[in-house]
Amino acid sequence: MKAAFHASIGGVDVLEVGEFPIPTYAPDEVLVEVKASSLDRLDIFSRDGSHGVRKPLPHIGGRDMAGTVVAMGSDAARLNPHIHVGDAVVASGKHAHAEFAVAPALLTFPMPSTCSYIEAGGIPTSGHTAYNAVTRARAKDGEIVLVTAGGSGVGSFAIQVARASGCTVVTTVGSAEKCAAALKLGANEAVDHSREDIGESVKRITDGAGVNVAIDGVGAAVWDQVFDLLQRDGRYVSTGVTAGARVQLHLGRAFVKGLEIHGIGRPSVEHFRRSMLGLLEMIELGKVQTVVDSVINLDQIKDAHLLMESSSFFGKIILEVS
Repeated sequence: MKAAFHASIGGVDVLEVGEFPIPTYAPDEVLVEVKASSLDRLDIFSRDGSHGVRKPLPHIGGRDMAGTVVAMGSDAARLNPHIHVGDAVVASGKHAHAEFAVAPALLTFPMPSTCSYIEAGGIPTSGHTAYNAVTRARAKDGEIVLVTAGGSGVGSFAIQVARASGCTVVTTVGSAEKCAAALKLGANEAVDHSREDIGESVKRITDGAGVNVAIDGVGAAVWDQVFDLLQRDGRYVSTGVTAGARVQLHLGRAFVKGLEIHGIGRPSVEHFRRSMLGLLEMIELGKVQTVVDSVINLDQIKDAHLLMESSSFFGKIILEVS
């Protein structure tokens, strides 16, 4: 089978496309013929060795996949009676930047009828993270939710999930074009952080009130401003640390204002499955959709990595596999 991989650590030049054996699958797994996958930050970190990420080499990237089930392990049908050989599915597995990939049966789901393979290929990692963040924060009708990096995969899903939950959404993005895209997606307000101060802008938008919930995938670069914007009983949820992990925390403010700080964590299979089922229901009902920025053929894997590194995309970068 054809797969995109890297055999050494470095820039995009280490990426290759080559032939690998079709993977074997365990009793609790399924084998998927992949139609589409997506790129996320972990793929960049795995390739360049940053953020402490080290994978055995050669490494085939990708976790998200949409495609057709071609084989099932001996226990797979018992574990997940909702999937069968021949079904169109969306799944979270491993080494998905390939023509065939393996996923746990419990993390394989019928593909929503409202999705194409291209759209479904961008759901699992970003979608479940966003849904998990909004629900973990207990964001509810009438509250104000700040979503940083609204043009990222997680951010684009979080805007929609929060809006579908009845929240007012303020998001930060990096250009006027992304502001327009965020507003079209459903954000009530969008702040261009390349030209505006996040703290001052959000205070102006909220008449000085601040926000009830902050969903932040940026980290240290915006921590001080975002933390200062939280109202009494506010909840901060970290979905990533793409721009720094070390911050200074004023415990006195957290104590006085009754603030909560959450990390999205590495969810258990049960938690991941619960989040995915909730998200897929929203997608089936038309409340949430995958925002597809670009569709890039697997053979052009270097272009996909360069686009992600540029941060000039809005939504998901999809790899068309077959």
